[in-house]
Amino acid sequence: MAHIDASHFSRDASVELSEALAKPASYKLLYFPVLSNGATGRDLLAYGGIEWAHAAPADWKADKEKTPFQLVPVLYVTGENGKTVTLAEMVVIEHYLAKKFDLLGSNEYEESIIKSLHSSSAAIQNAFAGSVTWNLPEAKAGALGFFTAATLPIWIAAHERHLIDNGNNGHYLGDKLSLADIRTANTIEHFAAQPESATLMEIVNKSAPLIKLRDTVAKHPKLVQWRSGNDYKRYYEGNLAFYANPAAFMG
Repeated sequence: MAHIDASHFSRDASVELSEALAKPASYKLLYFPVLSNGATGRDLLAYGGIEWAHAAPADWKADKEKTPFQLVPVLYVTGENGKTVTLAEMVVIEHYLAKKFDLLGSNEYEESIIKSLHSSSAAIQNAFAGSVTWNLPEAKAGALGFFTAATLPIWIAAHERHLIDNGNNGHYLGDKLSLADIRTANTIEHFAAQPESATLMEIVNKSAPLIKLRDTVAKHPKLVQWRSGNDYKRYYEGNLAFYANPAAFMG
């Protein structure tokens, strides 16, 4: 499946498009060759054990015009009926895949808990990107200091509480892997791949519940297989290069 022009959402034959989402045959995730906000989606696809493909923008200045919001990730879902649906926005993509692969709990209440924790971890990562990653070099030290002194400890304390409430077993809910587990683990991996990783991880590593969650996710057999492969390693190396010099990487 080629990278399609999805600058506009299709409004034709919505019943058929809905059927494609309900009965998918294959998936294609469009994202840069880094982990970052594509990491959780790729983990979910790997966990699902289904047919999926990677795609990276060949020319982002041109390709972004073919996405709904000029942003990635974008997920293309091709149904058994041959119709292809475009899903845009990270949260929408991750919720859809998590629902497909039974990672949203066993009832609506559990789903709301998982989505809340997922939202919190996505927000802290985006807060770091906005306040530190894309800040001017001369302002980064001050921004990092505020993030590590205020924002990060509040997030850690809140998530520790929920993990301890669940028995500190490496999961947020029961003893089963969920979207929230995977998203928080990827947020920690994101911090570990930053130029400021020593400062960030010194704080995160003090939280035994969060580190246990990170290790629990990393040891899941389906994710071990994916993360030990060449594609994941390439994206991890891309992360290191990108965050060392975002402007140069984007070229």
